[in-house]
Amino acid sequence: MTKPGVIRGVVVDAGGRLVAGARVSFRSGPGPLPDIAALTARDGSFAVTAPAAGTYELAAFGDEGAPGAATVTVAPGETATVTLRLGD
Repeated sequence: MTKPGVIRGVVVDAGGRLVAGARVSFRSGPGPLPDIAALTARDGSFAVTAPAAGTYELAAFGDEGAPGAATVTVAPGETATVTLRLGD
């Protein structure tokens, strides 16, 4: 059985400041996706398990401003990193 990958990242606002308490969720991916959202920590960081290897689109929503999105590719058992900028 292949180990799932991990997506780690941060959420920043339009000015590049780290955003605590933002919600990060999957928008699309290589298969069925869990209907969950991760909350960013005080330093804007988050981590989610990628159910399968492939390319994912993540969305981030903060308390203020427009949401953000980013695409990241995850290899089996590896950790990928991404920055989501609110307002993008």
